[in-house]
Amino acid sequence: MADKLKNLLLAALLALMGILLAVTFLVSVRGSSGGQRLLRPLEEAERYEGASAAHSAAQPEMLTLLAEQGVYLADDAGAYDLLLRQAEPLCQEAVGSAGTLQPLTEGEYLQLLQAPALLLQYHAPQPFYLLQAWGGSDTLREGVEVSGAALAARDQTVVLLLTDRKGGRWLAETAASRTDLEALCANVTESNARLAGEDGALAGDAVLTLGVETAPVLSAVQPELARRGELSQNVQSLFGMNAYLTKVYQNTDGSLVYVESHSTISLSPAGDLTYTGAGGIDLELTAPEGPARQVELCQKVYDLLCRLWEQAGASGQLSLEELDVQGGRTVLRFGLHRSGLFAERREGHWATVTVEDGAVTGLSAALRQLEETEQAPLLPLYQAAAVLPRGRAWLRVRLLEQQDGSLRPGICRVTEE
Repeated sequence: MADKLKNLLLAALLALMGILLAVTFLVSVRGSSGGQRLLRPLEEAERYEGASAAHSAAQPEMLTLLAEQGVYLADDAGAYDLLLRQAEPLCQEAVGSAGTLQPLTEGEYLQLLQAPALLLQYHAPQPFYLLQAWGGSDTLREGVEVSGAALAARDQTVVLLLTDRKGGRWLAETAASRTDLEALCANVTESNARLAGEDGALAGDAVLTLGVETAPVLSAVQPELARRGELSQNVQSLFGMNAYLTKVYQNTDGSLVYVESHSTISLSPAGDLTYTGAGGIDLELTAPEGPARQVELCQKVYDLLCRLWEQAGASGQLSLEELDVQGGRTVLRFGLHRSGLFAERREGHWATVTVEDGAVTGLSAALRQLEETEQAPLLPLYQAAAVLPRGRAWLRVRLLEQQDGSLRPGICRVTEE
């Protein structure tokens, strides 16, 4: 009897083991197929799927909340990153659902720019159709370049207020939630800034800090790939080059030059990378001509640069500064920021990409690893504004490149031209 029970128990255990093995196999197969979907071929993974597929290639330079407690500027890296994450869904909803643009006078604009409100100001004007695409809109409008945007409450709705390249003011109705805007502004517990208002020395929506602030001083050193003294296979493959067929030589200035067929990459000891290619890197654009094509082009170029930054071990986040379209030739220029503080080079941009007939034929990038060395105090912006000449302008804290390549914070007067 005891032997029969043992045999039955053994059989039951074997059956249970078989069931567990089958379940494990099925789960593994499902997990594997999911992985295959993530690793689907490039033409399927990157096929243009409309404006909703795009993601932002430009970040605001200043993020400000207008609340009942006063004006709050996200003035350090932690506050900027947190507010950007919290505000992004609301901004996307507002811009993506924006109706027809209506012109405003300066007085009407400032009257609407009251608590509760969110104010974003960009480092460089952005085509409105890019902002719409990044917000998920399928209706893309040309003609307006946006240097600033605000979400403000009017009655029970939220309106989008825009400032164009020349300082013109615009309004659009949106489907964004006033409740969400109020909830965002309710997080403000103290005021650290104010708006310039109509005092004439600055634009009315210029944000002026009230206290002494500090900003980082950064050293700029070689990125990882420059220290290694070679381009990895992954970096070469970004530019469509086969590492096994590439010829490598060194210039008299110490630059490494990689040549394969009609493509050339040059890397200086400091980390300046230059690519040229007769055939270019085909972006495989599928969108029709017009704004939709520029959205897709911008997204794919931005993705290429982000992969280059990651592979190179370079610091900072790229942000679109200029999209220059001339027929079949498009030039994109990018700035660099660290949590809202934009870095200004003495000459040129941090990255420039030329696209001709849908292929990247030229690319230059200043690849650097940025390391904080100290904190520097800054005069409150309201005091700096007191000594400015009268005229429409904004004040910005930016990291300015020095002779030795380091970046030091400074207060800059920014005009519309």
